[in-house]
Amino acid sequence: MSRPLPTPSKISQPFWDSCKAERMQIQRCEDCGTYAFYPVYICPECASRKLAWTPVSGRGTIHTFTIAAKSSFEIDGPLIVALVELEEGAMMVSNIKAAEPEELSIGAQVRLTYEKVSDEITLPVFEPNPPVLQETAL
Repeated sequence: MSRPLPTPSKISQPFWDSCKAERMQIQRCEDCGTYAFYPVYICPECASRKLAWTPVSGRGTIHTFTIAAKSSFEIDGPLIVALVELEEGAMMVSNIKAAEPEELSIGAQVRLTYEKVSDEITLPVFEPNPPVLQETAL
């Protein structure tokens, strides 16, 4: 069975367009600065309607995750589903790729990458983002 794909709606189309361009954007409230995901018409923090599509850093932290050792979808390896807190504060559910389950932990740093699954849909997915090692002078 192939993986079911999202069907963009009027409100979510800008998100899917940004993913297709591999420059993910989510909504940011122009009144209070809150980032919102999944796309909304009203800010979840202050109820403003002034929401603007804004690029995000692509960096995040695993808030929680689960592993499906078997899946009915045609995928390689285990299916890792995670709740990722973006650096900007919004949370999103996605998959973790390029990782073995035992390499992951809550609080681990991840970075955004993309998986083109059709001509119209490119999914935002994450992969481990090991910390940059600082060189020390001797």
